[in-house]
Amino acid sequence: MGIVAMVLVGAATMAPPELDMKDHECLSMNIYHESRGEQAQGQIAVAQVTVNRVKHRQWPSSICEVVYQPKQFSWTHLIKNHSPKETKAWKRAQVIARDVLIGNVADVTGGAVFYHANWIKNPYWAKEVTLSKVIGNHLFYTWDGVWDDDDVKRDTD
Repeated sequence: MGIVAMVLVGAATMAPPELDMKDHECLSMNIYHESRGEQAQGQIAVAQVTVNRVKHRQWPSSICEVVYQPKQFSWTHLIKNHSPKETKAWKRAQVIARDVLIGNVADVTGGAVFYHANWIKNPYWAKEVTLSKVIGNHLFYTWDGVWDDDDVKRDTD
């Protein structure tokens, strides 16, 4: 059994600390719909991008606001029924979401706030970002800028 699998199995049997259940649900949904076909590290990476956006001054300050921000994650506007259909994948997404939210896993993306599937070539936004990691079928990018210098910057401390 690999290290990531052992962490996931061990984490699944531990009593979870206090979590915001709404954020947990939103992050679980994002992991499930964006990366359920990936290995654990790829799913952790997708979750970490969501969390990294919450910490970044350019995005909303909650997990659910980031996940459901218009046109940020394709499943939120392309899929009508968001209910998970694959029980095993859904449970795995929930464990990964919990572990990411409680800081039980390291950020494998290097602080990425963007990603895309490897079959998408040259997304329009990729000119402004720096490739930080390739994990599974996704490319992850960091970005320290802002979209508009006139935006009010949120305090991230």
